[in-house]
Amino acid sequence: MISIAFANVAGGRMVDDVGYVDADRTADFGQALAGLRPDVLIVTELDPDGDQLERLAAAAMPGRKAHLLRHSFSDSHIPGVEHLGVGIASQYPLTELERIDLPNPPIDFLHWRTGKPMDAHPKGFLVARGDFGALGEVDIVGGQVCPLHMFRSASGVPYTYREGPGQEYGEQLTAYLRQELAARGVRRAVVAGDLNMPNPREVFGRLDLVDGFGDPPPATTPDGRSIDRLFSTRDLVTREVEVLQLPGADHYPVVCRVARRQADVPAIGRIREQDLARPGGQLRSGGGRRGPAGRGPR
Repeated sequence: MISIAFANVAGGRMVDDVGYVDADRTADFGQALAGLRPDVLIVTELDPDGDQLERLAAAAMPGRKAHLLRHSFSDSHIPGVEHLGVGIASQYPLTELERIDLPNPPIDFLHWRTGKPMDAHPKGFLVARGDFGALGEVDIVGGQVCPLHMFRSASGVPYTYREGPGQEYGEQLTAYLRQELAARGVRRAVVAGDLNMPNPREVFGRLDLVDGFGDPPPATTPDGRSIDRLFSTRDLVTREVEVLQLPGADHYPVVCRVARRQADVPAIGRIREQDLARPGGQLRSGGGRRGPAGRGPR
């Protein structure tokens, strides 16, 4: 069994009712992860140009050597951060496989609320293979998908994976991921990160992957969405999923355990949520935010 944590850290920025706060709060994310001591940490919207991954790994894996992978995927929409990418830290040695660059959806990129033209911000996945002791060899596929639901067409119609261009893109995305994973020889795997879909099962379930979250899946954002998710191949089972409700974060860190699935163990593990209070204060449930107003695409 291994412990996996994943977090979208928005370049180390928190949010308020207006948008991103400029101060670097990487230490707050590190504090949220401290004590969990995951074997693997996946970071999306990482600032790949500095030492952010090292700082987060040191907090999450104190006293242990961390093997690090990181790649930049796009320019940043977050103040004070030039680029955004994906990072993986592991206490087990990793073999880096070729990363997966996702195709941008062939849609009009107009902001969901204002109709203002937006950049697509290319997304993708890092792929790393590790030998995780008793769990054996597993591929870690960590990354981020384009937030299709945060755009609308020129005629003002929001996109969805259930109809129209969004549905077509979802089918293309599934076929593309199946091809890219097969090209890298991925057979036993965990796929995790900011999947940016109202219902990620609609895409990742078609890849014969098992949803690590139960029904209903716990919210991973202050506005109640469950978009930071983990899927695995069917020989693995996810257990003890915890959502760490970090005040000020627009995505909550998630941690879980992944084990070999025995024949009599259900594919979907037990879910529980954990509130994480700021030192010296109490957590305000829900964060008081109802939507992504004032922010660029995630």
